[in-house]
Amino acid sequence: MEEHNEENSISAVNSPVKVEEIEDDTRELTATPLKKYITIVSKDGNKWTCNFGCKVEPYTGTYSRVRAHFIGLLPGQRAQGVALCSKVTKEERDKMKKEEDEAKRLFGGCTRKSPISLNSAFPQACKATTSVAINKGKDILDMNRMISKDDVDGAVARFFYGNGIPLNVAKSPFWVDMVRAINHAPKGYDPPSAEKIKTTLLDKEKTKVDQEMMCIKQEWPTYGVSIVADGWMNSKKESVVKVMAVSEKKATFIMGVDCVTNSVSSEFIAEILLKAVESVGAYSVVQILTDDASICKAAGKTIETAYPHIFWSGSVAHTLSLLLKDIIKSTQPSLCFVVECYRKAKGILDYLKTHSSSLYAFRTFSELDGLRVKKRKYGQHFLVLERILRVKSALINMILSEEWEKLKSGRSKAQMDHDDVKKVILDDEFWKKLKITVTFLKPIWNVIHYCDSEKALIGEIYQKIDDMLDYVKKELPDNADLSGTIQKLLDGRWVKTDVPLYCLAYVLTPSYYSDHWLRKLDPAGKKRRKPHADLNVHKIYLDAVDRLVRDPKEASLIRQQLSDFVSSTGFFGRPQASKDRETMSALSWWHLYGASAPELYGLAVKVLSQSVKTSCVERELPTSDYICNVKQNIMNGGRADYLLYVHFNNRLLTRCREDYEGVYKNWDYFLDDDNLEMDMEAIENREYTALCSNHIDSPLAPALSAAPSTLSFEIAEISSVKEVDEVLRGKRPRIR
Repeated sequence: MEEHNEENSISAVNSPVKVEEIEDDTRELTATPLKKYITIVSKDGNKWTCNFGCKVEPYTGTYSRVRAHFIGLLPGQRAQGVALCSKVTKEERDKMKKEEDEAKRLFGGCTRKSPISLNSAFPQACKATTSVAINKGKDILDMNRMISKDDVDGAVARFFYGNGIPLNVAKSPFWVDMVRAINHAPKGYDPPSAEKIKTTLLDKEKTKVDQEMMCIKQEWPTYGVSIVADGWMNSKKESVVKVMAVSEKKATFIMGVDCVTNSVSSEFIAEILLKAVESVGAYSVVQILTDDASICKAAGKTIETAYPHIFWSGSVAHTLSLLLKDIIKSTQPSLCFVVECYRKAKGILDYLKTHSSSLYAFRTFSELDGLRVKKRKYGQHFLVLERILRVKSALINMILSEEWEKLKSGRSKAQMDHDDVKKVILDDEFWKKLKITVTFLKPIWNVIHYCDSEKALIGEIYQKIDDMLDYVKKELPDNADLSGTIQKLLDGRWVKTDVPLYCLAYVLTPSYYSDHWLRKLDPAGKKRRKPHADLNVHKIYLDAVDRLVRDPKEASLIRQQLSDFVSSTGFFGRPQASKDRETMSALSWWHLYGASAPELYGLAVKVLSQSVKTSCVERELPTSDYICNVKQNIMNGGRADYLLYVHFNNRLLTRCREDYEGVYKNWDYFLDDDNLEMDMEAIENREYTALCSNHIDSPLAPALSAAPSTLSFEIAEISSVKEVDEVLRGKRPRIR
């Protein structure tokens, strides 16, 4: 029989108990809740009477008999020699059973626990001083205590605050999974130690991740793989290379390489890429995708020599970003006004960045929160120009205000001084040239933005680049020298990418053979042609077929099937197949109609599934810094590699969850530390709304008032606390 300690005497009123007494909300938490329905009549506590008055003589026994008297025997419990109370109604007995079940849940059936007041369980612990906490020797969250939801929320928030954890972590699906798991944990659950987390649990998690990744890896031979590599500088200014495998929009982390002890050369990068190819399987790899740097290109050529069927490609976004840089910094006479515009626009930004008073004055006139944004890796030069144009009215109002005249120029590192900034902002010729520059550079930026997508776009890139140049020429109809110079700069950059693969993907894209597409004129007003009829494409896309298909007989069969596809004959000439070319995505169309030409179908699916961007390896940069610190200071190399592998692949696997498109969509989107609490809609509006407008020359004042309040520049923000402090100390003027 179970034993128990006696508690303070319960009310000795030996009269029938009312239902109101059963539902008393002020009761204490106790492991023996049914003792309130009895009266202790002996000093040793072994004799008691029933408060319902079922029997005059006292009962003898421990709490087990009390429980048997009121609610009956537990399953498997032997007879207690006490009858069930005849005065307790069914409603009252059900209430008692619930109380007993709750006590069992909290105390695990142990009757030696002391009762704890519901009103004082957690708040008193929170108010306890350090000395009291030491005397108690217990954690503030004693699991035996029932605490309110507000108190639990406070403990969760304190965990974030005390450990410096970004608040955005609360949006993570892993956070929700952890809380749910703890809710269903066994009684007395103790969290794992740090040693266990970095050893046995890490090993188990890696095995679990490997198993979950198998469903993705099984599709690699069908859809092909792009090995995507990108480098960055961590917070310690150390080079790090991250390598991933991307197949049909699904990314898998392969390795992260710390370059601290190695010189970054083409040979070093080639060695990393060769290891990645071998880990994936050379047969499945179609493309090596890196930035358009010279050492990356040299490393790519090494891979192509070792594996002739693998193409090296430079990131399209990076290539076009370099084109923007070439235009901005060109020494060509026809582009000198662009260089001058950028120099002046950047000078304005630098001046505001180095003069907090001027920055404060600007904010009083701007309808936009114009001076706060994370710096983009690609297309930053265009954003500087475009956003200066957007705040033209605010800048002019600032310059003409009395507050501007009161500001002292002072010393700074800015290229322009107080009077120079005023002169530039009031110069109509500067704004005229700036509008022209933004107008003809915007088509280039639009393609950069278009490439920043999770979709498989490789089949559309060649046509987008072709149309881009036509749009640039269209914006400058009276300046043949300027468009010719840009054409030469583009050709110099575009030939550095692996054109054959893009040309083959272009030829294999069904929509470019539809009547709807061919009836439209291109941006230059000319009639469109089928991709295979383009002389520049025709010369090289067949070379790509020969490289990808090494068997001469299979290559010959694919060329025959390709002829049927481009001429819409045989099964490809079915009316429904021709109609669906207009509306279906390239991969969907091939999945539906490609079975009649299985060899070409397999090639088309492999080519059209390849990625054109490297941004998938840039998304979790803040956590990469943490991993690098762990790798260097806490763990040995092998375990740190495990942590890196588990970290990134777990995050990537969340994109395969059914609820990712709902509550967890973009939860892992890269945010600056200052912007952790901005929601995704605000960020997307900030970065993209201004860039998708069709008319640059629309009136600026309405645009400013209608634009999202979060659109901004790359200048660092002075916190409002610091602003108020400087005003109070007289270091910043009061601007009303």
